[in-house]
Amino acid sequence: MGQLLAPKRDQAASGRPAMVDDDDMAMLDLKSQRDQLVSRRRGVEARVEKADMTARSLVKSGQKERAMLALRMKKQYQQLVLDSQGHLNRLEELIDNIEMARTQRTTVEALKAGTAMLRKIQQDIGGADQVQRLLGEQEEAMEAQREIAAALAGEGGVSAEDEGMLAEYACLQEEAALQTLSGGPAASSAELPAQPA
Repeated sequence: MGQLLAPKRDQAASGRPAMVDDDDMAMLDLKSQRDQLVSRRRGVEARVEKADMTARSLVKSGQKERAMLALRMKKQYQQLVLDSQGHLNRLEELIDNIEMARTQRTTVEALKAGTAMLRKIQQDIGGADQVQRLLGEQEEAMEAQREIAAALAGEGGVSAEDEGMLAEYACLQEEAALQTLSGGPAASSAELPAQPA
């Protein structure tokens, strides 16, 4: 009675249910039947050989009726071998078709899962409109950053068109030219014109 309530050994040992389903059991049954058919065919082939040897020995001993009976038996056994081979071929074809169908089913299931994942990712992204909107927002943000940088350069920075700086730059050029011509030290910064405020 303890066996009725106790879990099966395979499930208890692994802690999870076995991964064999009805399809696997049906395939195992088909392969078992195929093996039995092969074994029976071999047995019948042995009987064909035995009937052939018997017929030969009976022909040598001059027993025509018994030799003819042995030849009929041989012919029946040969027909059984042919029938068995036909059944075996059909069974092999069925097994191959089932295995191919199982492979196709696995492939289709993988394609379904992949397609579902792709759709979910595309949904998370929001589609082409969402991407275009994000690119537009990025361009707007970059333009705003350029405007901020230009504003900062105009308020506290130096403008390229500041007249005082242009005058100082011209004085520095003259000083550098005089120094090059005279070969001596340049005029001191005291000689530079005063900058307008």
